[in-house]
Amino acid sequence: MEMLKRPLADYLRHRIGPDVEVLDSSRFPRGSSRLTWFVDYRRGAQAPVECLVFRGDFAGGSTIHSQLDQEYFIYSRLAQTAVPVARPLWWEDDPDWAPRPFYVRERIDGDWSIPGFHDPDPSKDALRIEISREHMRKLALVHAVDWKGLGFDERLPAPSNPAECGIHFLDRIMAGLREYQVEPIPLLTEAVVALRARAPVAPRVSLCKGTNGLGEEVFRDGRIVAMSDWEEASIGDPAADFASLQDFVPEIERDGINVWGLQKALDYYASVGGCVIPIENVRFYQSLRMLGTVLFGHRAAVITHGKTADIRKPWTGIEPLHVGKRILAHAIGIGEPISAMWFQELNETVQ
Repeated sequence: MEMLKRPLADYLRHRIGPDVEVLDSSRFPRGSSRLTWFVDYRRGAQAPVECLVFRGDFAGGSTIHSQLDQEYFIYSRLAQTAVPVARPLWWEDDPDWAPRPFYVRERIDGDWSIPGFHDPDPSKDALRIEISREHMRKLALVHAVDWKGLGFDERLPAPSNPAECGIHFLDRIMAGLREYQVEPIPLLTEAVVALRARAPVAPRVSLCKGTNGLGEEVFRDGRIVAMSDWEEASIGDPAADFASLQDFVPEIERDGINVWGLQKALDYYASVGGCVIPIENVRFYQSLRMLGTVLFGHRAAVITHGKTADIRKPWTGIEPLHVGKRILAHAIGIGEPISAMWFQELNETVQ
């Protein structure tokens, strides 16, 4: 395992006890922001199997501009709430064991994939809608977290009021882009002016998950038992989380009737303890999401120049960056919409 300088078994015996036996370890193949390893072990021949998740940056760095210790901080605070997350176990930065810091959390039994979810047959409509509703219920829990009481603003900058959420989010992205930008992009100047002028007032100021949707949450028996990938968490307009749902609000139309879609999901979310989110707010944050994609691509381009770059980084620094710019151009009225087929091909490539 590249997170360690010494054998994994030696490390776990150092951390947990002398009777530890490592049964299996494997790297999670999805995702390009950070490394994730799964480890199965037991504390003696007759002991039950226990499971851990090791989480750390690539040797060349992460494509995410937030720091790894911030992610660990968020897990630690969320473990005190009703939001389902894996319990963080420890932070490791001892140079005798780790070439760079990482953290360990428990592994929750479940799977990110949902058999039948992408099947367009009408017989799967009920499944797809219920999965979407389950996600709405869990997002409502996230947005209800007492972020002030739990001190989330110790690590996450917070807007001072709901009217400032949109500008705050925009400024945060642009600050990151200024740090990592590798080429001038005149389009961004036009896009930022246009987006700043139409920044909406948020219905409330909430903790927001950031990356969410299919591939980010752990399911068991049709329910989310752990919400993962908090590296893009922020404080602001909960509409931002609806701008990156990754397939979890399928548009379903039968016989000319809209059975399910974004507006129905927003209505359901409000009914289960969320707030009323105007769909216009979601559209605004979808555009900001593309600004974030440009930042993501530039960060990947910086890492690609290093000797330890992962093979996925060049792709991240080229295609998503290009597509993000095209969508931004359309959002401000100077370009054609991008084909929906690209998103289908992207999902197949990533998965």
